[in-house]
Amino acid sequence: MLVGKVLGARFVLREELDHDIPGIQRFLAHDERLDRATVVDLIDSPEAAAVRNVATRASRLRDPRLARVVATGAEELDGASVTYIASEHVPGSRLDTVLAERVLDPRRAVAVVGGAARALAAARAEDLHHGILRPRCITVTERGRVVVAGVGIEAAAAARAGLPTDPSEHGDARVLGEILIRALTGVDVATATEADLPDALAARPRRLAAQILAGDGPRSLDQVIVSLSPFDSRALVGFSSVWPVLDLTPEKERERLESEERAATAAEAARQERLAATREMLDEDTLPAAEAAAVAAVAVEHASPELQETVRQIEEHRVETGEQPEVAPEPPVEDALPPGAHVQPDGAADKYEAGFDTLEIMVAAQNVTRDQSTWELVLERLSTRWPQSRSLARSLERAQERANSGGPLDGSKIVMLLAVIGVVAAVMVAWSLLDSPLDPSIRIEIDPTFTPAGDVGTASPSPSPSAG
Repeated sequence: MLVGKVLGARFVLREELDHDIPGIQRFLAHDERLDRATVVDLIDSPEAAAVRNVATRASRLRDPRLARVVATGAEELDGASVTYIASEHVPGSRLDTVLAERVLDPRRAVAVVGGAARALAAARAEDLHHGILRPRCITVTERGRVVVAGVGIEAAAAARAGLPTDPSEHGDARVLGEILIRALTGVDVATATEADLPDALAARPRRLAAQILAGDGPRSLDQVIVSLSPFDSRALVGFSSVWPVLDLTPEKERERLESEERAATAAEAARQERLAATREMLDEDTLPAAEAAAVAAVAVEHASPELQETVRQIEEHRVETGEQPEVAPEPPVEDALPPGAHVQPDGAADKYEAGFDTLEIMVAAQNVTRDQSTWELVLERLSTRWPQSRSLARSLERAQERANSGGPLDGSKIVMLLAVIGVVAAVMVAWSLLDSPLDPSIRIEIDPTFTPAGDVGTASPSPSPSAG
């Protein structure tokens, strides 16, 4: 167990970290001289000295975009010779963790890959290349700085472990292109197509991505930098809090949908199990009893204080005596018409009789056919539960009387009123016709053959035939 051991009289091993290159055992350590976190790699290889020589060359790099090599050494640890390389610990979001779940938007993807290309261009000035570049070597700090770790060192260790490496500028540029496609689409370059590229991708980065998908580039770090410029590292500020809410990769999105579907299926199965268990626990009397209790609670809440007190006393008496409430039998259902309903007589009826019959049927239906009110239902249920209560009986009787009061229409009175109004109107029209003068255009002439008769008892002189 190496945790707690001290190397170089300054590096205290705190925690072992995972690493994907055989022959390297990585630890998170504390540098007691500088009082800060450090990454310490233990090289377990017969050719560890060659790896240490590359680390010595890398320690001369001073670019802030490259994880600086702090120290190298070899010493005895638990009776064995150990070669170690201590490098700067860069806090932030490791790119392999991000790309395993999320797709970067074009602005951030271009900034990450462009920043990594500039870091490797700084190492190229010292004739050093990464050689086995991959997303886990790239870290984005909280301030938006892109840092590349393991330049030269990891390729030397991987080559001695038998892994394929390409310590050249072309190799680093090619891997950066693959990382760009992965960041933009969420899938590997071997399966991605131009249709997978986001619409918001600018023209020059889009041309570079199309060349990468076609297997033609990039061939140099400068080509990557020029194709992605200008890119703004300010887009990466606060990256650790931004990337967890970015879009999921297609694979993760499928997993999420499948997980939601499984969860919904499991929830429905659990619900059905609960329903089945509930049905088993319920008997035929449980639901009616619960319904009666609910009705009683509603009634007590809405009843007058006197009725509430009566119900309370009845319930106390029933509990004290153990008396079971009597259940009134349901009244038989009869086919007879309700009282007051109109029965159409046999035989034909003229239109006036039909009209009167229709009106009477409407009035009877209004006054007789109705639904029980909520208060009637509550009081009826309470009276069924406590049939000996006079207060409940009186309350139910008053509610039924109010509900059974006649409708606003009275057919016979309306017909009589209309008849009286019609007769009065006819008399008034006739009187007005008799009282009005004749039209001036109408002339009355006297018959010329008409001879008015004299008054009765008056002798009219007759002409004498001899009068002359």
